[in-house]
Amino acid sequence: MKTSSLQDLKTLSIASLQDTFSTRYHSKDFSFARSEYLRVRIQIIALLFALLTPLWAVMDNLALPEHTLNHVLLLRVVMFIGLVAILLASRFKRSNRSSLLLSTSIFVLPALFYAAVLVYLPNDGNYSLVGYSFIPYLLTATLGIFPFTLLESFGIGLGLLLLQFCSGFVDGTAFSPRALQDLWLLAALLAIAMTTNHFQLGLLLRLYRQATHDPLTGLLNRTALTRHIEHQTPQELVPPVSVMLLDLDFFKQINDQHGHSVGDQVLKRFALLLKKEAKQQDVICRYGGEEFLLLSGPCSLESATAQAERIREACHQLRLANMDGDAVSLTVSIGISMLRHGEHLNDAIQRADQRLYQAKRAGRNCIMAGTAT
Repeated sequence: MKTSSLQDLKTLSIASLQDTFSTRYHSKDFSFARSEYLRVRIQIIALLFALLTPLWAVMDNLALPEHTLNHVLLLRVVMFIGLVAILLASRFKRSNRSSLLLSTSIFVLPALFYAAVLVYLPNDGNYSLVGYSFIPYLLTATLGIFPFTLLESFGIGLGLLLLQFCSGFVDGTAFSPRALQDLWLLAALLAIAMTTNHFQLGLLLRLYRQATHDPLTGLLNRTALTRHIEHQTPQELVPPVSVMLLDLDFFKQINDQHGHSVGDQVLKRFALLLKKEAKQQDVICRYGGEEFLLLSGPCSLESATAQAERIREACHQLRLANMDGDAVSLTVSIGISMLRHGEHLNDAIQRADQRLYQAKRAGRNCIMAGTAT
């Protein structure tokens, strides 16, 4: 039992690390949801940094020499304008790429400000008194606020480490014990921030999957399908796209005669069958109680009908048994429609539903397909 538990934990850890290392295994819908999380944090951090920028100028006025102060104040004005621009852009730009670009800019802009300030500050170490040496640590800690992947966080953190290392050349202490200690502390802080990214992104993924996936079959639920359709670009929904609605015949009788536990097993087995027969780009959804939807594209009517026939035959060949060992037969009725040029996908789903109704009226365990025009 212990070996099995450890193996399950190991498998879970690997899966979690795959999810948080990069966006490779993220669905398009989750990528859009993550971009919204990023966008909210961009607005908060940009506003906070924008408010702190002029306040920090007060400390500059007290601590910096006059010939340096003018340059630093000009840099602060530029950074303030940049932060306001990021804040405004985040309110109007909602794509995944723009959210990632703006969230990266939140770190790049203060880092460039820090690099420029080091050029103008006198080479006597006094800049540490006004807190400039703390900027890389502040930015590294801020990484933990964002739901970055480990790869994204490491990329930004590596840039901050290089910035910290290069800052040592300004005062000639790049390889001193103090400078190396600072690099070590910054690297340790980056490791903590990346650990925070891992747990934060993993939690978001877990909550997302609980909200968008059917717990019994593991397929997308109807709400997730609706969001998936909303996030499709016009280029991705260009015909030929097929819509297949599948309904398990006499499923209520299976529940009544054999019990709900057997009914649950039927749904699980049929979901596995759909996953096996579906192509990699297909979208499978549990559309209702015993009703499923398969969205495939690009796909011709002929190939969709052939795929439906394979599913129908495989369903008919399923070998299921109830608690007493008695055989449980299973068949499926299928309706198919093709997305037409210029129409919404919901219209194609409605036509597939009409075809499904025709299949049921025709005696069930059959396929009804509409034309592509």
